[in-house]
Amino acid sequence: MKRVNWRVIKCLFILSIVVIGIIVSACKIEPKRLVTREFEVELSSESRESISVVQFSDVHLGPNYSLQQLEKLVDRINELEPDIIAFTGDLIDVASEFEGRSEISGILGKLNSRYGKYAIWGNHDYGGGGVRFYEDIMIKSGFKLLKNQNSVIELDGGQLVTIIGLDDAMLGHPDIEKSFAGVNSQEAKLLLLHEPDLVDEIEADRFDLALAGHSHGGQVVVPLFGPLVTPPFAKIYTKGMYQLATDTYLYVNRGIGTTKIAVRFWNPPELSVFNLAM
Repeated sequence: MKRVNWRVIKCLFILSIVVIGIIVSACKIEPKRLVTREFEVELSSESRESISVVQFSDVHLGPNYSLQQLEKLVDRINELEPDIIAFTGDLIDVASEFEGRSEISGILGKLNSRYGKYAIWGNHDYGGGGVRFYEDIMIKSGFKLLKNQNSVIELDGGQLVTIIGLDDAMLGHPDIEKSFAGVNSQEAKLLLLHEPDLVDEIEADRFDLALAGHSHGGQVVVPLFGPLVTPPFAKIYTKGMYQLATDTYLYVNRGIGTTKIAVRFWNPPELSVFNLAM
């Protein structure tokens, strides 16, 4: 009769507890653990005014992100008292299947900002029937939807900020020259683009700060290894802040929701706040 190896059994028991803990965290806890990350960005050595820009991205409304969660997200953003709100694409996961489309504008319309709300197109805003609904939803929500366009904001102190919005790279038709048409090189320039890797096609001196999404930060991150899977056009820049040149930065937001699988690990959803000194 063989003796029971209690050491092996103990190790297997501990391992099973760890695995269960990881699964529970990745499926139930981390996808709902919204964090806020704040950054100071100096756009001028002689800054006279500071504004806050709140970025959110990749909400993916659907079976795994509800309208009730969206309402809480709106409350969370309003608590930050943003001067500018920027949404960098992918509002609904599969728009043609989401029955709450008619209620979205009423919720997003409650977002408050001093100088306006700006949005761009993501691949899910085109795909899954999104192209039939997204523009109408965002306009009714009070967003200025930029597709290869730019918009100038005059701050209370007289400084000008140009918001540049590039079209989606996967299902849209990004036009860099059209997006930057008429942009004054002396103004502070905020570039919005859904897919971060597209930034390498734009000269770094044409903008100050670029905000992107799309990657979800890899959604699942393996410690010491990195993101498990990244989508097309998010292979070079996956998450966080990148310095592209001396005074040029890219920030890749990890997004709010999930797609394909409702799992996040080592990579919670986020709101990003940028205090821009100009």
